[in-house]
Amino acid sequence: MAICASQQRFAIATLAIKRIENDPTIKERVLSALKAGGVEALAQLLNHPAASFVIGALEDWQKTKDI
Repeated sequence: MAICASQQRFAIATLAIKRIENDPTIKERVLSALKAGGVEALAQLLNHPAASFVIGALEDWQKTKDI
């Protein structure tokens, strides 16, 4: 059974989010970059089809952190 492209993107994004979540240093650096450069800059930096999933999670983290 073949895995469709969107499933692959989701799997990659899930792994990236787990890695960021489990490393406070990386998490802080990514959130800082997101805040400084904005979503579009981060999307260009990542330049990957799974970027939208990762960016969505990072935006949520940023919002909950600012509360």
